Amino acid sequence: MQNLSMSEIQNSLPRLLVGSLKRNLKHENLEFEPINKNGRASAEVHWLFKAEEADGSAAAVIRYYAGGDAPPHLHTGFELIYILEGEMQTSTGEVKKNDLILLKPGSIHKSSSKSGCLALIIWQQPVKMMR
Repeated sequence: MQNLSMSEIQNSLPRLLVGSLKRNLKHENLEFEPINKNGRASAEVHWLFKAEEADGSAAAVIRYYAGGDAPPHLHTGFELIYILEGEMQTSTGEVKKNDLILLKPGSIHKSSSKSGCLALIIWQQPVKMMR
């Protein structure tokens, strides 16, 4: 396997991920359902695959509307977030279109979007909500 620099990865992801979504899933035709559990607000999800289908890992396209947020949660595995459109504020800072962040197991964060965003999110393992 070839080792890629972060710059090469970021330059490839829009082409690979967004291109794949548009070709195979027809981004404009994705069916979203409201996320109304675990304290999330003003957000919708289109599941690519769910944890119960993949031994705990999951992937989804998440849409946050303006003011949408997710409360603090603990990552039991890695979480990869790639912003397809808009911007998101996380405990690690602001991420914008074409930004990629990787959250390590054991990390705790929350996220929100002032103006809305569309993000591809991949979870290695389910998250645990902080109460």
